[in-house]
Amino acid sequence: MHIILTGATGTVGAPVMRNCLASPAVTRLSILSRRQFTLPSGEGLDTQKAEIIVHDDFALYPSTLTDRLQGADAVIWAQGISQTQVSKQEYIRITYDYPLAAAKAFSTLSKDRKFNFVYVSGADQTEKTFTLFGKIKGRAELALRKLPSESSYSTLRVFNVRPGFVDPSPLADKREQSALIRFSHAVLTPLLRALAPSNVSPADVLAQVLVDLATGDGEPVPPGTGIEDEGRLVRCVGVRQLGGLR
Repeated sequence: MHIILTGATGTVGAPVMRNCLASPAVTRLSILSRRQFTLPSGEGLDTQKAEIIVHDDFALYPSTLTDRLQGADAVIWAQGISQTQVSKQEYIRITYDYPLAAAKAFSTLSKDRKFNFVYVSGADQTEKTFTLFGKIKGRAELALRKLPSESSYSTLRVFNVRPGFVDPSPLADKREQSALIRFSHAVLTPLLRALAPSNVSPADVLAQVLVDLATGDGEPVPPGTGIEDEGRLVRCVGVRQLGGLR
């Protein structure tokens, strides 16, 4: 399968990229990135199937780009930014406008007329939360879920995944993380592992679940704890169960 990935250098995206490079189910990987970077190397990682496509504006998808992505079967949308790093307007643009624009543009790429859109979230669909990220990601979840009901985007199969606190992969490149994020992980990770493991998604486990959803048949996830919205929403506890953790 041909998978598109965004956010490939982040806490979530980097292990997803490694998983895709190692997975025989992924035959082609198109990485949309604002800049070039070095692909990871190691045993079992097939970098020959990956292409980094430098793309400046994730709100726009000209034909020169979509032509290169033709035949793609799914996207894992792991792009994101802390609400503390940008203005409110820019955060809404990155968190809401970008994935909605991508979903619309990608809906016609698949040869078999089905396209899996896997959105990494962390949201409150009621928008009653006090956090900006919860409100805007919840807004994005709802908008993405509504798209398949429109005839123009009926090929989309949307999955919203809320991983909770992401326990970084041991292979994570900490140079890509801010000092605040590194400090938060150093302090919070041991506490949450010990006191609230059901709210923690190990990055490598999360990556496997995201890739499984992207390479799957697009059908709803079977009912279970942490699986909601008719099998289209996977919460942290659902990620852990799908990944073989308790």
